[in-house]
Amino acid sequence: MKDATRRLLLRSLLLAAPALGLASPALAGGTYPAKPIEVIVPWPAGTSADVGMRTLAQAMSKRLGVPMQVINKPGGQAVIGTAEFVKARPDGYTLGSVNIGPAVSQVVAGNAPYGFDDMTPIGIYSVLPFVVATKADAPYKTMKEVAAHAAGGKPVILGNFGPGAVPTQTVVRLSGTDGWKPKLVSFPSPGYTQLRAGDADLITVESINIVGQVKAGQARVLATMAPQRLPAFPDVPTVKELGYGFDVLIWTGLFAPKGTPPEIVQKLSAVLRESLNDPVVKDYAEKSGTLFPYLDPQQTVARIREDEAWLRPVMDSLGLIKK
Repeated sequence: MKDATRRLLLRSLLLAAPALGLASPALAGGTYPAKPIEVIVPWPAGTSADVGMRTLAQAMSKRLGVPMQVINKPGGQAVIGTAEFVKARPDGYTLGSVNIGPAVSQVVAGNAPYGFDDMTPIGIYSVLPFVVATKADAPYKTMKEVAAHAAGGKPVILGNFGPGAVPTQTVVRLSGTDGWKPKLVSFPSPGYTQLRAGDADLITVESINIVGQVKAGQARVLATMAPQRLPAFPDVPTVKELGYGFDVLIWTGLFAPKGTPPEIVQKLSAVLRESLNDPVVKDYAEKSGTLFPYLDPQQTVARIREDEAWLRPVMDSLGLIKK
């Protein structure tokens, strides 16, 4: 009688398992996601990285059937939040929205308590289109003319976010190719104000933050740091089109902790790609000037390797790598 009772009780528990959250691993995997997903953004709320991810999260939530919640964990040049997500349980419920800075630059610099292999790419989803700009009446109209100007012995001041910023390092790379070196002066938010005041000869700036001055005839864009020409500046060539031989992507990607099951990564990657065509994402792209390309996990790995290869010597020349 006791054995029969045990069998009956066991059978009742198995039948009730899905409702109790006691499903087998295989069944649980088949129902992913079964609860809200958190995405750690290692930047403050209201930044372009934050707003872009929140917009994408709306589109992905609709397709996943569960909320995708953005959690801001700023600090340490985005290293703190990135370090937190890579240590999370690799079950697909804690992800990270990480850009080229904490994902590549900070690792190369030796400032991160994690490595490239600690993040599993879901895919790159956005590119901030930075540009190199100057005053409209500057004595140069192209990057080659800037080089010629510098060759005359006149210092060229580059207003930038700091030597550790990828747009800054991009200009250092370009100038090295052309045989000159900019004088780096950092500002909290470089823009036309620095050009007008004479505090900078060139600036690295997000395209949306200079388009008004260009339209007003006050500023000129010399180069686009993006994989394609920008609708706001259709006549301005990309860095690659200028003959420097490489594309610049100031990218942001979605990542999972190391060890996340491949089927979960594949599902998230497919949803990510589909969500980039959502009307809410397209509307944000048009208003913000942000580009929303898609690089799959393999392409993302290749991009990280490519970025590491060029950033390492440039950062070393700037003394940014810990010895």
